[in-house]
Amino acid sequence: MKLHFERIYQEQKNSVYGYLYYMTKNQQTAEDLSQETFLKVYLGMKKFKGECSEKTWCLTIARNTFLSFARKKKPELLVEECPEQMDSHENIPEERVIEEENKREIAAAFSALNADDRTILLLRDYERLSYAEIAGIMGISEAVTKVRIYRARERYRKIYGACPSVSGKSEVK
Repeated sequence: MKLHFERIYQEQKNSVYGYLYYMTKNQQTAEDLSQETFLKVYLGMKKFKGECSEKTWCLTIARNTFLSFARKKKPELLVEECPEQMDSHENIPEERVIEEENKREIAAAFSALNADDRTILLLRDYERLSYAEIAGIMGISEAVTKVRIYRARERYRKIYGACPSVSGKSEVK
């Protein structure tokens, strides 16, 4: 069992940590929640029947761990936030300033989404999971998964389009 756990850990640690980091925006918290997630994976290995992939199973546990943490200690992680204004830069080449502003605008728009929207977009676009795998993690049907992904992307586009330094630019797709 120990070797089986070590294999799962090695294969899934980056996905679990990446998801938790995106959701918490804090390295230490993501590491702590990753540890808690893998403890739950280890303790639940005998109950895992293989009805879904190990990645789906681990990310489901990571999501539930995040939601439990956020409800108890950081409820602000579950609500939408307003995107922050971009800082002004001095003495930095123009291309680098534009690139940094774009990164911050994307991150701010993404952070402004609620936890479910961030989760579903991360699982689909970052982790590249199938609709069926996402449905299993989120505890919803595939049809609902597709609708939620569509709506989350629409909300993201709306928020991103409202960013002050983006609104004057033509939309890039």
